[in-house]
Amino acid sequence: MSSPSKIQLARLAYVHYEHEDLDAFREFAKDFGLIEAQVRDDQIFYRGYGKDPIVYIASRAKTGRSKAFKGACFVAKSLHDYELALRVEGATVIDTHGRPGGGLLVVIKDPNGYDMGVWWGLEENSVASGTLSSAIGDPTPVNGSMEKQRKGQFRRFRRGPAMVHKLGHFGYMSGNYDEACAWYTNLFNFVPTDILHSPENRAMEVATFFRLDLGKEYVDHHCLLLSREGTGTKVHHSSFEVEDFDSQLLGHDWLVEKGYNSLWGVGRHVHGSQIFDYWKDTSNFIVEHYADGDVVNDELPVAYAAAGNMAVWGPPPPSEFKAKTSA
Repeated sequence: MSSPSKIQLARLAYVHYEHEDLDAFREFAKDFGLIEAQVRDDQIFYRGYGKDPIVYIASRAKTGRSKAFKGACFVAKSLHDYELALRVEGATVIDTHGRPGGGLLVVIKDPNGYDMGVWWGLEENSVASGTLSSAIGDPTPVNGSMEKQRKGQFRRFRRGPAMVHKLGHFGYMSGNYDEACAWYTNLFNFVPTDILHSPENRAMEVATFFRLDLGKEYVDHHCLLLSREGTGTKVHHSSFEVEDFDSQLLGHDWLVEKGYNSLWGVGRHVHGSQIFDYWKDTSNFIVEHYADGDVVNDELPVAYAAAGNMAVWGPPPPSEFKAKTSA
């Protein structure tokens, strides 16, 4: 378990983006499986079917400003941890009155200028039993080649978006990689699950998959991905969990039919094991649907691997992902 002197975070809640054409993104978000929680003139709050009242904030970029990734927000483990965040230099309290979830929210700037929100006392969504799978009816077992457990039952599915459960992770690329990694791990309970190094130089880290250290409690393989970029900093992608493989593929077909830009997928990753499907939204930001990801706890040692082997199966990676295979 990480040091109690650090700000303890319980889970990732949401990401925040600014879009030049908010109306176009609103249409994409509906087809991507995000649910509108609240709509304002210049801002839309989205949720999934899980407990988090917000998983994505879409704001209209101000006149004269281009699209932007603003940052992310995590839920604090306790009021004490929220208060620790308040003491960080430059911390700013955000008024959550009238927003989904309410609660107490403080924002800290990370070394690259992105917002790092710490949220406490939020009102969670009531979660209905079951999931929003694309399958119709009660869950049924899968028939293997040797064992046929589903007998006299049929698999039927609805067409439409792959409904989002939650925000699973986000990642960005930075020339400030070492400082950013140190900042997140020194201030919060982030720990590395997988560290990727340059194939030519084992001592040169090029990317780290971070999870939250909650001791024996199982958590997602990663909630934050940082990778080394030559110069500058830019968001890479944000990833949202869907229920299962069928839902993911039906959602893929739905987005294809709507004419959106498929970037990479469908495939299965090596690190985290999740089935992935990456898309470009209407602002050209990368968003991902994923299913069947790994969960781990503090019994797992840090893994080191050469960068480059990103998928067990699937199409060849596009240029947006090849940049992470070297320093």
